[in-house]
Formats: sequence, structure tokens, C-alpha cells
Amino acid sequence: MQGIWKNWMQAWCWAVLSVGAIFALGAIPAADGGVRLFYDTIAWPIDGASPYGEEVRFTAALLGAVMMGWAMTVFVLVAAADQIGAPAWRGLTIAIVTWYVIDSIISVASGWPLNAVSNTGFLVTFLIPIVASGVLGRGAKAHFSAQRS
Repeated sequence: MQGIWKNWMQAWCWAVLSVGAIFALGAIPAADGGVRLFYDTIAWPIDGASPYGEEVRFTAALLGAVMMGWAMTVFVLVAAADQIGAPAWRGLTIAIVTWYVIDSIISVASGWPLNAVSNTGFLVTFLIPIVASGVLGRGAKAHFSAQRS
């Protein structure tokens, strides 16, 4: 993956890392405004009656740490995928789609459908460069190796 699509993927990773940091900072009461706003938004309407509280603080902060680790893993895989080729991109795409399906089903079933909407934003912004760049194709490794030489 090269050019605009590689830059897009790196920006996607930075966005996931940033959202993760917002959630991780939610462990600190003085820095939990962003995560409170997220919970208030998915509990619609935005009215300041966020369901975020002490009972959610720990789990939300851990979620942030997981998101940050996920972003760093994707950063590394995006860099390595140029060497590995289509199998790496397919594996990463399967992993992201698996997260999306499970997380969104749980969100809707638990009464938090707006979380599935935010998940859809993450998925779509991930898939745009994947599909547009053609890295999932069988000949992707050979194609990108030839482009680098």
C-alpha cells in the first residue's frame, strides 16, 4: 500500500490511538470529559445525563488501553504488510470485520445501537483504503514488490 492509502491507514491508526487515549484518560476523574461525552452521545440525547460513572470508569479505561494496543499493532502490521502482501491485509481485514460484527451485535442487543454507528465509522474508514488500494488481491505482494523496485 502506497501514497494516499498508506497515509490514510496511518491516520486511521492515529485516530484509533487517540480515541483509546481519551478512554484511558477516563480513569482520571479530572480528564474524563471525552469519555463522558461519548457515553452521553451513545445514550442519546446529549443531555449531560451520561451513564458513565465509577462503575464504568475502570472498564472504559481498560478499553482505552486495548484500543491503544490495537492501534499500535495495526501500525506495525501496515508496515509489515508491504513485505507480506495480500495474506497480511486479508488477515487484518478479517480481524477488524470480526471485531465490528461482534461488537455491533452486542451494542444493539444491549440497547446501545449508537455504539454500532460509531463502529461503522471505524469500519468504513478502515475499508476505504483497503478496497481502493487493491491490497487484498492475490497478486498484491508481487505487484507492490515490483512497484518498489
